[in-house]
Amino acid sequence: MTIEIHNLRWTMESGRGITAKILVGHIIQGVSSTLTKFGDEFAGGESCKNAPNEPGVMIVLTASDIEMSDFKLNPFMAFAGGFPQFLVQKRLYPSLPSNPDGSAKFAPYGLRKVESLLVEEFGEENVVVSHPSNLHRFIGPRTKIVGISTMDPLGTGFVSRTYTSLLGLDGKPATLAEFEDLVYHPALRNCNAKIIVGGSGAWQISDAKMQERMGIDTVLVGQAEHSLIQIFRKALAGEELSNVITMQTPSHEEIPLIKRASIYGTVEIMRGCGRGCSFCSPTLRQRYSLPLDHILREVELNARNGSKMIILQTDDLFLYQAKKNFIPNKEAIVELIRAVEQIEGVEYLQAAHASLAPVVYDKSLIEEIAPAFVEKSIWSCRGKRCASVEVGIETGSARLMKQYMRGKMLPYKPEQWQDVVVRSVELLNDNEIYPLATLILGLPGEQEEDVLATIDLLDRLESSKLFYVPLLFTSEEESNLRRQRHGNLKDLDKAQWDVISRCWKHNIDVWNPELSTTIMLACIASYPFYSLKHGKKIFRPVMRISGLEDRLLGRKVGVKCQSDYCVPDLEFITDDGVGE
Repeated sequence: MTIEIHNLRWTMESGRGITAKILVGHIIQGVSSTLTKFGDEFAGGESCKNAPNEPGVMIVLTASDIEMSDFKLNPFMAFAGGFPQFLVQKRLYPSLPSNPDGSAKFAPYGLRKVESLLVEEFGEENVVVSHPSNLHRFIGPRTKIVGISTMDPLGTGFVSRTYTSLLGLDGKPATLAEFEDLVYHPALRNCNAKIIVGGSGAWQISDAKMQERMGIDTVLVGQAEHSLIQIFRKALAGEELSNVITMQTPSHEEIPLIKRASIYGTVEIMRGCGRGCSFCSPTLRQRYSLPLDHILREVELNARNGSKMIILQTDDLFLYQAKKNFIPNKEAIVELIRAVEQIEGVEYLQAAHASLAPVVYDKSLIEEIAPAFVEKSIWSCRGKRCASVEVGIETGSARLMKQYMRGKMLPYKPEQWQDVVVRSVELLNDNEIYPLATLILGLPGEQEEDVLATIDLLDRLESSKLFYVPLLFTSEEESNLRRQRHGNLKDLDKAQWDVISRCWKHNIDVWNPELSTTIMLACIASYPFYSLKHGKKIFRPVMRISGLEDRLLGRKVGVKCQSDYCVPDLEFITDDGVGE
């Protein structure tokens, strides 16, 4: 799956791939300490009523403090936003520098797309993107619209739901707390501008019926390019807008170039996926690869304006200019990577997401592009530079793959999924790429045999270098499973808890074995609390994560990496009825 995928609706700030050691260290540091709530006084936060000499800008665009940060150029620390606010230290997401006039020097990619559309229509002098701390400089009597981008406003995305409930700690997720700080900002509350919210998480607001309470006039759902200008024209003319508007899918020609730098130097190379995973919205969209010239112009713009990193935003790197039946276009991908890495000023290069089947289909593709990602990686592992990318394993069950993810393993069969996963991870590891892998628990109709199949796959991957992120199923609004019930922690059985504990034990053993004693003591100290929260089912997971199970059974802490895998040769299929 794609974790809180920012699929160019209003925001596309990528949060993919990971250096496991860094993430584990930060999470443990965050969980072991709390912070005093960040003061709710905003720097220079006068309202427009208190600043009569400031006329304001007609259209002001912004996002919450946490979404306007680059986490010290660590895109994957954005996962921390799903944790309770009092565990997430503000220093993890410091404010980025502003331009001399106070406008944002860097902003989420999707917000930059919206800015570009609006500037072309209404003029540069009438549109500004601002950090929340500078809103008082731009919101005034002349301001008619404040547009807000959000990816997880209520903390009900995959990561937020899973880890807020898993930690068992009361408190708002940091994403929710920061979004509330934004919508209740004095500059917004004391002006008559229309508040319009869009982005990949905007559906959460209407779904939870929080729109009126938060003072939001209109929620926009979907991709912006086709419908946005018409909506803003009506708003500026004083016409009444619907509470919730589902925007029409844009044509390829309507996708604009950004005009200013994006956070992480994010550049979209492809939109949509087409693999058809039922729980994910991007995979249901028709796939479109942007022209190389379009991509390179945005890369150059970012590099020229101070972005050291370039993130290639895509729902699957290996589907760029893909051939029929999801066959990777090696020549096009290699040309893209080589062209981007050669642009002056690009110090770091990161792909947002990738699928696993193409890695097996053509291992020479990985061998050709891996050196560029490793050489320009921001990550290191044990003093050695390495690369990472998010991949979706989701399950080890062929039955669930066939039911919900029929296109995910193409050009292979659902029954071959475990072999595809093991072989592809081996090839990635051989080329110094250590993926972040998501797993989903609680898919509708998941049976014990499905969970046991996932456990079997985890056993086969025991010696692999990857970082697991097990997640509870979340029924996103734009997915085919939007009417299904969310997965819930209290409904997990022993086998599902076993998956969670195996994943995190693997993460600790592979990436931070030196913390084993600290983690053991923390688990012992916190066990009474978690047993009250989650019941007797938590005993075995705590034993495993703490390392006590290994010690009692005489196993060594840490995983000895091996390079040999017993995987049969895979035969691919040519057609099973899934669209391109």
